[in-house]
Amino acid sequence: MAYELVIFDCDGVLVDSESISCGAIAEIATELGFPMTTRESINYFVGTSIEYAVDFLKEKITKPIPLDFESRYRQMCHERFQTDLRPIPGIENLLNQLKLPKCVGSNGPRHKIISNLQITKLIHHFDEAHLFSAYDIQKWKPLPDLYLHAANRMKVAPQKCVVIEDSVAGVKAGRAAGMTVYGYAGDTNGAALTAAGAKIISSMDELIQIL
Repeated sequence: MAYELVIFDCDGVLVDSESISCGAIAEIATELGFPMTTRESINYFVGTSIEYAVDFLKEKITKPIPLDFESRYRQMCHERFQTDLRPIPGIENLLNQLKLPKCVGSNGPRHKIISNLQITKLIHHFDEAHLFSAYDIQKWKPLPDLYLHAANRMKVAPQKCVVIEDSVAGVKAGRAAGMTVYGYAGDTNGAALTAAGAKIISSMDELIQIL
C-alpha cells in the first residue's frame, strides 16, 4: 500500500502523557471513594474522553460527581505536564525522517494538543491547521468521524491513510474509517490492540521502515 497521509494520535503516540492524565483521574476517583491505581486508570480510560470517565465513575460512586471534576482534572494535568511531559521515545527521529504528509487526530481539546506539542518541542513538525480535535466536530473515538474528518480536510482518501494509535478506542476508530492502523504497544496491551484490528509495533523506529 502506497500511503499518502499519516495520522498520529497525540497522547501516548506523540507525547508520553497517558500515565500523567490517567494518574490524575485515578487520584480524584480514589478521593471520591472509588480506589484506583494509575495502571487501572490507563486500562479503563486510554483513548476515551473525560466525559466517558465521568460517566464511568457515576456508575461506580454513590455520591454525585463534583461539578469541578473536569476543571480540576485539567488543572492537575496542566501543572504536571509542565514538568513531567516527555515525547514518546523515538518519535522525534521518526518525524525528522518522515516524508509523507502528516496530521494529528486526537480526542483531546485543540488547546491541549498544541500545549503538549509545545512542551515537548514537537510543534514545529506540524502545521497548526493540521491538528484535528474531536471537540471540533463533537464526535469522539471509537467513532470513525474524527479520522474521516482529518482525511477529508487533508484531501486524502481513507484507504490511503495510515493511523498510529495506542488505544483500543483509537484503533477501532481508524479501522471503522477504512484506514490501516498501527498500534504502538507502549502502555497499552498489544493483544487488545491486535484484537481491535491493529498491526502492532513495539517502537517508533519500526515505523521508519514501514512508512
